[in-house]
Amino acid sequence: MMQCNPNESESTPQRISFADGCWLPHDKISINVEDTGIRQGVVAVERLRTYHQQLFSIDRHLDRWRRTTETLAIEGLPPRAEIAGLMSELLERNSEWVRSQGDVGITMLATPGIAASNATLLLHLNPLHHEQIEQRQHLGQPLFITPVVQPDSLSWPRGIKTRARIHYYLADRHARSQDPDSVGVLLDQDGSITETSIANLAIVKSGQILSPPTDRVLGGITQTIVETVAERLSLPWQKQPISPDELTSADEVLLMGTDGGVWFANSVDGTPISDGKPGQILLQLQAELDALVKASQSAK
Repeated sequence: MMQCNPNESESTPQRISFADGCWLPHDKISINVEDTGIRQGVVAVERLRTYHQQLFSIDRHLDRWRRTTETLAIEGLPPRAEIAGLMSELLERNSEWVRSQGDVGITMLATPGIAASNATLLLHLNPLHHEQIEQRQHLGQPLFITPVVQPDSLSWPRGIKTRARIHYYLADRHARSQDPDSVGVLLDQDGSITETSIANLAIVKSGQILSPPTDRVLGGITQTIVETVAERLSLPWQKQPISPDELTSADEVLLMGTDGGVWFANSVDGTPISDGKPGQILLQLQAELDALVKASQSAK
């Protein structure tokens, strides 16, 4: 690994990030314009967050990271244990900044590098919008079904997490032209709904939770945890294609993502869901998820 001046990271009380073996001020990290990640958009990404300033569900995130980097044939990255150590060091080096922010997000990026010879690896912290997260958990978020269709899974598996996200970008542009706080819902080839740029989707219908089939969406870590929570609460969960009409007429619409945990859609295409208020299934899941997070952190 490249040797860097250790005093460089001590010159600023601001965020410190990791880039190809160096600890640098956050505003100094970059990717070469000749990198395959820039030239062809081949970028693996993983997003985590802390709860009570401790990393949450790191093993599940590293499992998905491995699947993504293997699928994209990004070689030469540090082994799993070293990456986990880098995340811990990242938090430690930024302890003052983390204390000022409360809980924070962690973003990890990797590309095949220049001419696919040496992998590029970056890790950095990002602030969480705590007020916005709390607002969406209590007041919900509007959804708009868009005409944007997911890339065919024959191009790349939808279960890996990459920065190839033009479809998410276009869907959100469509939605935010109608409501700036909304997020766009993408369609599948058959016209069923899939996911949003920031969250997996599920609907509640007559007490049962329904979500799109696993192979049609990104394998969300938060959804996996919420499924475990639902099982503890004896809430039935089934995976099947969901039509736009079913989304609009649902008793509740659940949203699940790393930053926000589990929250809800207060409307779809301008039609209120559950009178725009949090439903009983959501409230049960939120309470149980909070308890699970507290238990996992206190056990460390």
